[in-house]
Amino acid sequence: MEFLSLLCHLFIIGLTAALPLYTGGTYWKLGDTKYTLFRNVAVFCLGAWIAISAWQSIRGPMLRRVRPGGETGKPEERGTGRKEQRAVTGCRQRLSAVDIWVLCYGAAVILSALFSRYQATAWSGYNEWYMGALSQLLFTGIYFFVSRCYDEKQYSLLTGEAAFFVVLVLGMCHRLGLDPLGLLKGFNTDSWEYSHMLSTIGNINWFCGYCSVFAAFSVAAYLKGRARWKRFAAYLVSIMALTMLMIQGSDIGIVLVAVCLFVCMILGVWDAGIFRRGIALGTGVSLLLPLYGLLTKLIGLSAREAIPPDGFSRMLVDWQGWWVLAAAGLSLYIGLGRLLRDPGKKRLLRRIAMSIVAILALAGVAGVLAFSLRGSFEGGWGNGRGALWVLTLQGFRQGGFLQKLFGVGPDCFAEYMYAAFSQGDIPALGGRWSGTVFANAHNEWINHLLNLGVAGTVCYLGIFASAARRYRSYLPGLLALILYGTVSLTGFQQVLSTPFLFLALGLSERNQRNVHAVDAAEREEL
Repeated sequence: MEFLSLLCHLFIIGLTAALPLYTGGTYWKLGDTKYTLFRNVAVFCLGAWIAISAWQSIRGPMLRRVRPGGETGKPEERGTGRKEQRAVTGCRQRLSAVDIWVLCYGAAVILSALFSRYQATAWSGYNEWYMGALSQLLFTGIYFFVSRCYDEKQYSLLTGEAAFFVVLVLGMCHRLGLDPLGLLKGFNTDSWEYSHMLSTIGNINWFCGYCSVFAAFSVAAYLKGRARWKRFAAYLVSIMALTMLMIQGSDIGIVLVAVCLFVCMILGVWDAGIFRRGIALGTGVSLLLPLYGLLTKLIGLSAREAIPPDGFSRMLVDWQGWWVLAAAGLSLYIGLGRLLRDPGKKRLLRRIAMSIVAILALAGVAGVLAFSLRGSFEGGWGNGRGALWVLTLQGFRQGGFLQKLFGVGPDCFAEYMYAAFSQGDIPALGGRWSGTVFANAHNEWINHLLNLGVAGTVCYLGIFASAARRYRSYLPGLLALILYGTVSLTGFQQVLSTPFLFLALGLSERNQRNVHAVDAAEREEL
């Protein structure tokens, strides 16, 4: 167990630190570079874990046959050892609901690949995406490896958070026209790469998917942290992450910030301390946004050089109302601090929290309606996503029974859609992307429905539903699930987001198993 715990920590460091930071020195073929690193690290570490676990399962019965009488020592010593092992490892617990759904998802992926007519793509994945059966099975392996072997020491996760901070700093440098690593060398300020490739992550949509999981851990550390210096460090990383999501250029990043702050407000209805810290997060972002806008003007950056001008980000940065919001947030933060010192003010605090949550909910509904009415759903809605979703559902409906049940194969979206429909039926891409193909539906759920069928989609939904219920008291896992689920509505699985989701699920399961193991040990002791 000590060796497997060490291997697990090394794997987490490779996944959370090496994978986000490694680029090969250029943005060219960055997706291939990242995936190759992920596949090699995951195959090695998961393969070693499976081999050692298999050897242990064989070695145990052999030793019991060689040494009849089983364990040595006094009966009470043997019993105590078993209780301590359960408390430390939690390995003797039954399969949880999340375990079962992850296993079912892996089985659905294998069946989908076996029944697929596109065998090569189904197993290895579509060119430059690689989300085939091999990757899906590696994702499930990450969950089980971490949930069984992580020993709750923090150094590997802190290394990942440090890497997250470096990613954010480099991203901010890019948005200020600086390129410390020379990744933009050879591109001019009018090129697509200059405005849409960010930090060491790459595409701004990839950046949002990456932040959806890592921001959840930093925000949770701030909301629930006890040590002041740790909470302060988590606060700085959190407001920087949320600010970067606002200015990175993709609309979904703005939605992520709104969802994150709204969840903090809802949690604050039951915990006034969390509510106050949620106000502090919003206040910090309200200060950083206009400061960034002032800084870009002082440096003399144009809109094209700083932020892609085809979204809300530029408008939000230039809006001067942030100063008013920041002042209001600071006043509310100070006022709540005074109320918290009075134990008799709990009812008043809860009413204030519920009122603010109601106002934010109404504003959110109004914002969603305004965004949805920007264009017809079948036409230009969501940069063509609406039309693509409608066509994908049509492709699902016209398949046979087995195809509806198991899909066309993991990551076989493009193989099937461009064979089933004429070029004129599929939404056309212009500019830089003219002549390229859609590799997925830009919605994980609709994409799964076509690729993995009803079986795979139900299992994937089961993972989310069972995890939300089981990890509802573990804030990092719950917040990661909500934020990744938000990104999945307009995004897609990729190597810089989905592995981190299954890592977060594994950490959450480990935490839950340890809680149950300690409770069981205490009951047995009594």
